[in-house]
Amino acid sequence: MDCEICHSYQRKFYCINCLRERLRAHHVNMKQITQDKQKYVDRANKLVNNGLRDQLKIIAEKHARTQNIKRVMRETERLREEIVRDGQEIEMLKKSIATRKAVLQKSLACFANLKANQKAAIIKDIAETRERSHNKHQTLMHSRRVLIAELVSLFDLKRINGPQDHYSEVRENGAAVIAKENDIIQSPNGNADDDAEYSIAGMTLPKKGNFQKYPMEDINTTVGYVIHMLQLIAYYLGVKLPYRLLRDKGSLPYATGSFSGMTGGRRPLHLDGSNVDTFTKGLAMLNYDIAYLCRTQGVDIAFHKVPNTLQNLYLCCNAAGLGR
Repeated sequence: MDCEICHSYQRKFYCINCLRERLRAHHVNMKQITQDKQKYVDRANKLVNNGLRDQLKIIAEKHARTQNIKRVMRETERLREEIVRDGQEIEMLKKSIATRKAVLQKSLACFANLKANQKAAIIKDIAETRERSHNKHQTLMHSRRVLIAELVSLFDLKRINGPQDHYSEVRENGAAVIAKENDIIQSPNGNADDDAEYSIAGMTLPKKGNFQKYPMEDINTTVGYVIHMLQLIAYYLGVKLPYRLLRDKGSLPYATGSFSGMTGGRRPLHLDGSNVDTFTKGLAMLNYDIAYLCRTQGVDIAFHKVPNTLQNLYLCCNAAGLGR
């Protein structure tokens, strides 16, 4: 009912027990309602959260796929541009290849015509070149022979105490051997040999190395002539000797080099009575040089005839293939 003064509703009054019962019932109902409310709120939050997560995932996938599509489109556009450029380059290369093929065909045709026209001229030039080379070789060989003949005449290298001149070329195992046509004596190994003596500038050497029977001055003089003549012959023929024959300024001649069983060093080519052993080694090196020079000119010197210094030098100067 309304108050006549304040016009508000009058409040109802309850007893304590009623209030307790009502409050208890109210609390029970509120608890149940709160539990139900929380249950529905949790369910709603769960539904909202699950839906938002899925939605965010879908949005992220959409964004990634969009970016991938854009990248693929850019790559596709780039590849299309490259294809266009490559196509243009291929067309240019095709044109260039066609042009080069045409030039090559034209060049081949010109070369074939030129070859056909100049074949005879080329053959003629080759023949003329060979002839000139042969003539020059013959001239060189003749010049060498003339020079060596002058050396033989100058040093008076000759054969004494036996028939003179007339040498023929004997073939033995394919090698050329200069032998005397007269008084040929067969040695144990089948090579031609003779007992004639040889001299240079009127002087001789002992054939068997018996230096005691010859004056040392004569031996040294003869060896000096041989060294000088051998060096000139090797120079004229363009042959490098295995052992070097040297003479220092103001010193005596010597041979230098090394071979099996002997170390390198100087071997004197001047006999003084106290150096017979070393002089013999030096003379052996000199004889080896002479035999080597003979071999280069087609003259085969037998092993047992290598010590025949003057004879081998004489055979070299009279070789049939001298200067070749």
